Amino acid sequence: MPVFIEVPATALLVERSLFILATVLFVLAALSYFMNLAGKREWGPFASLLLHGALFVQTAFLVTRGINVNRVPFVGHFEFGNLFIWASTLLYLWMERRLRPVFYAVGAFLTPVVLVYLAYAHSGIVSAEHRELPIVLRFPLWLNIHVSTSVFAYAGFSLAFALGLIWLLRLWLTGASKFVPKGNVWQTIKRELPSGSVLEENIYTSIAFGFFFQTAMIISGAIWADISWGRFWGWDPKEMWSLITWFVYAVYLHARLTRQWQGPKVILVVVIGWLAMMFTWIGVAWLLPGIHSFG
Repeated sequence: MPVFIEVPATALLVERSLFILATVLFVLAALSYFMNLAGKREWGPFASLLLHGALFVQTAFLVTRGINVNRVPFVGHFEFGNLFIWASTLLYLWMERRLRPVFYAVGAFLTPVVLVYLAYAHSGIVSAEHRELPIVLRFPLWLNIHVSTSVFAYAGFSLAFALGLIWLLRLWLTGASKFVPKGNVWQTIKRELPSGSVLEENIYTSIAFGFFFQTAMIISGAIWADISWGRFWGWDPKEMWSLITWFVYAVYLHARLTRQWQGPKVILVVVIGWLAMMFTWIGVAWLLPGIHSFG
């Protein structure tokens, strides 16, 4: 039975206000990135500025949430989702700083993915209540390592997915099918998209980044499981699907490095990996609950 924390009204107001402001900035950033994609290149730096602002406010929101619950806000879909959003934005902005202005187009695909995560975390489906940690989670060192590595793994895979969507759009727009749109706007979008080689190189970088942290997440989770439950591995649904996600991206890395996979086969694996990751995060909690069901 969860133990709820009573948060002062003023602190609660600050937390909620920061969330609303962050959401507004994320939406405005997404719209501005779309304007850049449509050929209004002056909107690119402005969109980036808005997204930096959203990251700053999201950081303030997480700090406020941490103060209100008197711990690192890592527990449950609500807190994990907001950390996931923060990490995805941080990783994208780091890559944007390296590759702008060509990378501004990626923002038009990453920000909608972030908004989907934001909508889920704040939909009311998951609990946003301020709660004490369950007894099994009261190992701060391993909790922090396990969840933080998971957050950055998912961020890497999310960026790879956004890049994969761009690759698919580019393939469609450059195809010879009669279903390819010929309007000026679509031609402008095609010109603004990064090249296939840039996309595939950064998909690889993002997945390698995510795979490193996914590996660290599984290892730290096994150590923590041994401390908490007396075994390293218990075939819990969450453990199984984390391993399935790891294997999907391991296949991608192996195929790219040893067989020089490129093109549609690579993007198919990227999409399957993202779906496996999403099922691990959301699907398992609702369809296959187990010992990892913490709200």
